[in-house]
Amino acid sequence: MTHAKHSQAMHFQARAAEKVRNPVLQRALQKAKPLFVGKRAKGMAALGEDGLEFEGLRSACVDIRNRVLADLDVWLAIFEERAKATGAEVLWARDGDEICDLVIDVARRHGVTKATKSKSMLSEEAHLNEALAAAGIRPVETDLGEYIVQLAGEAPSHIIAPAVHKTIHEVEELFAKEHGRPIETRTSADIPAMAREAREVLRQHFLSAEMGISGANFLIAETGTAVLVTNEGNGRMVTTLPKVHVVITGIEKLVPTLEDFATLMRLLPRSATGQTISNYVSLLTGTRQPGDRDGPEKTVFILVDNGRADLLGSAYQDMLRCIRCGACMNHCPVYFSLGGHAYGWVYPGPMGSVLTPLYTGIENALDLPHASTGCNQCGTVCPVRIPLPSLMHRLREAQTERGLRPWSERLWLRAWAWIARRPALYRWFARRAARYLGWLAGDEGRIQVFGLAPGWTEGRDLPVASNRTFHELYAARKRA
Repeated sequence: MTHAKHSQAMHFQARAAEKVRNPVLQRALQKAKPLFVGKRAKGMAALGEDGLEFEGLRSACVDIRNRVLADLDVWLAIFEERAKATGAEVLWARDGDEICDLVIDVARRHGVTKATKSKSMLSEEAHLNEALAAAGIRPVETDLGEYIVQLAGEAPSHIIAPAVHKTIHEVEELFAKEHGRPIETRTSADIPAMAREAREVLRQHFLSAEMGISGANFLIAETGTAVLVTNEGNGRMVTTLPKVHVVITGIEKLVPTLEDFATLMRLLPRSATGQTISNYVSLLTGTRQPGDRDGPEKTVFILVDNGRADLLGSAYQDMLRCIRCGACMNHCPVYFSLGGHAYGWVYPGPMGSVLTPLYTGIENALDLPHASTGCNQCGTVCPVRIPLPSLMHRLREAQTERGLRPWSERLWLRAWAWIARRPALYRWFARRAARYLGWLAGDEGRIQVFGLAPGWTEGRDLPVASNRTFHELYAARKRA
C-alpha cells in the first residue's frame, strides 16, 4: 500500500481556509486551548520552579529513546522473545494493508463478530475500522472522544482529545440520534450525565465483544509488556474482558526496562494533560494464566513499520523519539486556529507537519512543512526535545531540492539568496523595501492590501514596524 492512499494533506490550504471561517469550530478550539496550556504549566511547575528537574528529566528521556533507536533491531528481538515466553503471539506488519489482513485473520480464527477498540493511532493509519466492517466484523470505539467521532463518521482531530473540535450541542445531537431519544438542551453541567449515557451503551459492547484492540504507549523489552496509559477505564475493559486482545503499535515504541518506562512516565502525563500520573496505567503481559480472574486467552502483538524504519539513520530520526503526548499541538497557534482535520491525515499539529510528509510522501503533503509560524513553542515543550521547526525546515529544503515547490517561489528564493550574499546590494534593496512598505501602510502603520503577497493581507491588516531598516535604526542610535 502506498502510504498516501488515504492522505488528503495536499489540500491543507483549502481545508485551512474552510476551518478558520467555521465559527462553531473556532469557539470549540478557543475554549480548549487554555485548558491544555494551563494544565501542562501547573504540572511542570510541580517539578520545581527553577526548571532544573524538568530539563534533567528531558535529558534522561532523550537518552532512553535514543538508546532504543540506536539498536532498534536488537530491542525488537528481545521484546519478541520475552513476549512469546509469556504466551503472546508476535506478528509483523509492513504497512496498513498488512495490519488489516493480520487483524482480520486473527478475528476469523477465533470466530470474532465484534471488536471493541481502545485508542490506537496506528489503526487510524491503517483505516482498520473500514476493513473490519467490510469483513463483517463490527468495530466499536470505546474511548469517549473516539466514540463521538465514530458516531459522526469523522477522524480524530487530536491524538489526546479526539473530539476536541465538537461542541456540547453537536455531541448531544449525535447521542440523541444514535441512542434513539429526543434532542435535549445541554450545558456543561450535563457532561457527567452524557458520559454516563455513553458508558451504559458501551457496557453492552464490552460484555459481548469477542476481541479487544488497543494501541500501546510503550513496549517494555525486558518483560515483553505493553503499556497503556489512559484516563478512561475503557482501556482495561478492552484488554481484559474479550477472549482475544490484539495490540497494534509502531516498532519505535520500545523502551528497554521498567525503570526506563518509569522515567518517561514522569513527563508523559504532565506533557499531555498536566497530570502527575494518568488515572489508569496498565502493564499488560502475556495471556490469562491458571488462577487469574481476568485477562485474554489469546494475546497478539502486531508490530508495525509503515514508514518508520526508513527514518532510522536519516536526518529525520529524531522524530522517532515522539511519545505521542500532544504537547506540540496543544501549544501551536496554527493548530488552534484550524483544528486537526485541516492537516488531512492521522497526525495533526507540528508533529503531523513532519510525520505526514515522511509517512505519506513529501509530494503528497507539500503545504504541511509550511504550516508553522516558526515560533518554536512546539520544540520548547516537547518532552523528548524533538527539533520540530528544524525538521520542518529540512522538509522544505527537500521539497525545493526535488523541484516540488512552485517555480515562482523558487525564483524568488534564488533572487533573495543572490542579493543576500552581497551586503551592499542587500542594504540598498532593504532601504527601498522599508520605504515602500511604510508608504503602503500610511499613517496607521498597517498594510491593508499587499499585492506582491496577497495571502498576507487577505484576512488581516499587516503591521509595519518602521519605514527604516535595522541598520539605519542602529546607526541612528549610535549617533545619539
